[in-house]
Amino acid sequence: MTNPCPDIREEDLRSIHLFRCVAYESIKGLLESCTMREIHAQEILIHAGKLNSTVYFVLKGRLRVHLESLDSEPIAILGVGESVGEMSVIDNQPTSAFVVAEEDSRLMVMDEDILWSLVQSSHAAACNLLFTLTKRVRQADAVICKDVELEKLYYRYGSVDALTGLHNRYWLNNALERIYNRCSVDKTPFSIIMIDIDEFKHFNDRFGHLYGDRILYSVAQTIVHHLRPSEVIARYGGDEFIILLPDVNLEQAKEVADRIHDAVSKAPPLIYDENEIPQAAISAGVAEMKLDRSLEVLIADADAALYRAKHKGRNCVSL
Repeated sequence: MTNPCPDIREEDLRSIHLFRCVAYESIKGLLESCTMREIHAQEILIHAGKLNSTVYFVLKGRLRVHLESLDSEPIAILGVGESVGEMSVIDNQPTSAFVVAEEDSRLMVMDEDILWSLVQSSHAAACNLLFTLTKRVRQADAVICKDVELEKLYYRYGSVDALTGLHNRYWLNNALERIYNRCSVDKTPFSIIMIDIDEFKHFNDRFGHLYGDRILYSVAQTIVHHLRPSEVIARYGGDEFIILLPDVNLEQAKEVADRIHDAVSKAPPLIYDENEIPQAAISAGVAEMKLDRSLEVLIADADAALYRAKHKGRNCVSL
């Protein structure tokens, strides 16, 4: 419900941020052109995506601001003295949020022509408006930062293997393609090492899957602790891992594989049910990208090299 604005008292203006330090007599005539609006709890004041030419000032009650939908969590609660609608008035763009009455509220309504007249006639009002806009920008920045942090968190959980803490297959597929394309363009070497835990099924069958999980984690962490910053490992699936070695040729990659194999071979035994059980052994296959062949060929070459290592009797590295 909207009514003509009665003579608003000077003390009422003091609660409104826009009018702080503004001489009452200098704007009294402008205020007479404003109106008052009463809205009930849960009533929608502003719809997102709609053009708006009005600024609302809260004289009583509270308003909620929702970004995406009315079902989303409010990004702000506006109380007495605060305003809403000025952003869309200034940039003449559709509103970016829903504004809903949190409770029965009383608002002063100011059209855009009155707002501009107020800013032109009062330096203090212009400064107050800039302050309000700065506050809005900071609120928007805070929302963006929160969204970015959530996105990072979702990405982390979506790209990390829960058991081993390594990058998972989803991350690996993207990284393989990205590094392969970069090395193909730059004509630089790119090698990979495919690793498999020897007789892993035997561990699972003899000691149970919980022990098998401990073996996977232990082997993964041993490998990680013996990698250099440019050497990245991911869980390929099951008991298999792949190490990515950009800018590394086949001979250099073989040296990395030997170093990793030696580290796992010398790892201390695991304690399981108060019993000392030998650490697992690994086999590894090494392959280098061929500039005229696809990424799938590189993976197949590494898999074939791993098969040769298994065929030799396991617990070794093969090209």
